[in-house]
Amino acid sequence: MDFIKTHTHVLLYAGFWLSLGGYGLFAPPDRVAMLDSRLVTQGWHLTAMSICFGGPVLALYWWRMRERD
Repeated sequence: MDFIKTHTHVLLYAGFWLSLGGYGLFAPPDRVAMLDSRLVTQGWHLTAMSICFGGPVLALYWWRMRERD
């Protein structure tokens, strides 16, 4: 239970970005068109954004926590 108390914030953060990345891979073109975005025109663009925005923060958190043990 201590693990969940300690890492709740990063678990929620990671869950958001990982789910966005997964949804981006399987997003139908009509749903992506509903975003009405010039940046996101295909589903995989959402996956790329989730890697770019979520990945570095999660990597830094992992790097910090591996030292803590």
